[in-house]
Amino acid sequence: MGEGTDDEFYEISAVSRLTGLSTHVLRVWEKRYSVVEPDRTRTKRRQYSRKDVHRLTTLKSLVDHGNTISSIANLDTRVLEERLAQVTQLENPEKSYQDTGCQVGFIGVHARKAVRDAADISEGFSLIAEFPGLDAMVENLKPGALDILIVEIGSLFPEDLESIQGGLEQLGARKAVVIYQFAAADITEPGYTEKVITLRGPVTSAEVLLACGANFDRPEIPRSGDLRDPTEVESEIPDRIFTPEALQSISKLTSVLQCECPQHIANLISGLSAFEEYSSRCENLNEDDAKLHAFLHQETALSRHRMEQALLYLLEKEGISF
Repeated sequence: MGEGTDDEFYEISAVSRLTGLSTHVLRVWEKRYSVVEPDRTRTKRRQYSRKDVHRLTTLKSLVDHGNTISSIANLDTRVLEERLAQVTQLENPEKSYQDTGCQVGFIGVHARKAVRDAADISEGFSLIAEFPGLDAMVENLKPGALDILIVEIGSLFPEDLESIQGGLEQLGARKAVVIYQFAAADITEPGYTEKVITLRGPVTSAEVLLACGANFDRPEIPRSGDLRDPTEVESEIPDRIFTPEALQSISKLTSVLQCECPQHIANLISGLSAFEEYSSRCENLNEDDAKLHAFLHQETALSRHRMEQALLYLLEKEGISF
């Protein structure tokens, strides 16, 4: 099923989060019932296409509605969609998802662009409400106004999931997508909380659509003449301004500006420096991908250098010398 070289691909861990199926169940369904046939990388890692994810999501929905996987595993995806539409309509005859599309409400800030982009590229995905918090959304929307609730949260704890699930019931929505930055591993496992899918941010519009189960056409990738040709790699790599020890010291500073920007930027530079070194080693070890990794090496080095300049400016403003 992982057909098409132009498709986007997802590893099994991402597919598990998007579909709500554990990696164990995914492997069993593939081996025993051949529900999908994901492509494989040269290192034999599974790569699932968007069509694979959509089919798996549809199969799981039907299983959740009482079908056995053995009875539906070999059905065509279109047949599965029609069967699911019938089941959904029977459960809620006043509102057919296939007819009305997907009505979405969003709570958050950083993922707003990805959610809005998702609405722009999918006719079946309508962003109808944005609120600063769950209480405000429940207070202002009538039950049944939303199909899906998207909530962005920095730190995710069990009590947050309970609150979101309670909000789902009050809103009459059928599921929630929670985009988080930090969380305990066990609460992000598929099936931990009913009707809630968790995604670690940052997310793309494609991930938002897949998690919501909306049908969409893949947006055309821009081909601007302003983009630098990856094969044209310049030889000069800017020297590092800060040593690892200096960055470590800065990351532990207490900021005079009542914010932690210097610490955050120092951590970003450390991460960029590590990837810069990684790309450099790949450039030397892998002849097939030498040009690609030379490009990545230089772009990362340039990004690191720009962030170093920003950190220098911040330190000067705070009166800190290194």
